[in-house]
Amino acid sequence: MIETAQIIAVGDEVLWGETVNTNAAWMAQFLMKFGIRPAFQCVVPDQEAAIGQALMRAIRSADLTVVIGGLGPTADDRTVDAVSQALRVPVDIHSQVLEHISGRHSRQAGWEASIRRQSRVLRGAEVWLNFRGQAPGQVVATTAPDRWVVLLPGPPSEMKGLAETGMADWLASRTRSRIHRDTYSIFDLGESAVAAYLAPLLQGQHPQTGIYAQPGRVDVRVETPDTYDGRIQRERSRAWVLTHVPVPVYVLGETSREAYLIHWLSDRRMTVAAMESLTGGLLLSTLIAHPGASASVVGGAVAYTDQMKHRFGVARDVLETHGPVSAQCAEAMAEAARHSFDADVGLATTGFAGPDGGTASDPAGTFYVACAGPGGTVSHRRYTPLDRQAVRQMAVQTAMSAVWEVLKLPTLL
Repeated sequence: MIETAQIIAVGDEVLWGETVNTNAAWMAQFLMKFGIRPAFQCVVPDQEAAIGQALMRAIRSADLTVVIGGLGPTADDRTVDAVSQALRVPVDIHSQVLEHISGRHSRQAGWEASIRRQSRVLRGAEVWLNFRGQAPGQVVATTAPDRWVVLLPGPPSEMKGLAETGMADWLASRTRSRIHRDTYSIFDLGESAVAAYLAPLLQGQHPQTGIYAQPGRVDVRVETPDTYDGRIQRERSRAWVLTHVPVPVYVLGETSREAYLIHWLSDRRMTVAAMESLTGGLLLSTLIAHPGASASVVGGAVAYTDQMKHRFGVARDVLETHGPVSAQCAEAMAEAARHSFDADVGLATTGFAGPDGGTASDPAGTFYVACAGPGGTVSHRRYTPLDRQAVRQMAVQTAMSAVWEVLKLPTLL
């Protein structure tokens, strides 16, 4: 049974940072679904010796080695040659692959040499035809017992297509059980606090649990086998997380809060606007990044100075009495945004992003957000000793939490 894997990315452009290696991240997640734990990842240049050396190291330490890239039609695509030499397995022209590529290839100069090069397959390999490109995927056994090597093309759409079809079926019969992963997202507590509330769950090995944090968000990931016992673990873990964390816990699935909000507002013909100081447009930009935003986002203002806040509707006595960084100012900004742009929901952010500024009571890293809606207005104060960009990102997430509170939106999406 396959339990461990190593991932080798091939390509000068990946090694030099010209292309971000998203393939390895995706492949790692894909393998985890089958209960296969990636033990190591590496990037090697388009050189036969480097590919071969990485391959042999991987075979010695993992059940499965996945090599991604270097299967193209040009002379610098050397993966097949390198694997052939390392494993001492001949290469043949695969007639079915040749016919498949011939029907999809252009007839420009050099096309015949191109399709023959991409039709080369390691002798004895199982082959998966590429319906999103040309070079096939293939898997071959090694001389080491229960050690396998998979070759996949580098273009992400081709790699994913082959993995989700041919490779998935192949893995299904060689793994013990698929792994189910639940992700619980928490936006209103820091990593240390979440860890404290979930300490008993995190300290155990059944289920496998981990915490992954970014500014304004903490994800708790729980992995259980897709078995009867695993399903019991899953339900118990879910109940533990939902009842022991004292703030809203979100199960987002394949969506995000921003995307959900856009669709929720659009379905009800409701609109949102914002007045931003601290975030400088980042809040609205986060919403507008999702398709369909034009139906619900009406506009906003970056009111960075007191004069601009007043111009867009914040009363002078609020600014003079409470100051521009205060709950009262944030609430006034949200209400002004709602009324100025004739929106159903108004949002606001203000604060000291740092590294300079702040007061004794509100040091740098302190911010206030507010949401004004049909059900009233709420505001929240947060402090985080992080860098400037992290403070701004955290403010965006806190503003989204305020929206959820005002509109009483579900957390289990």
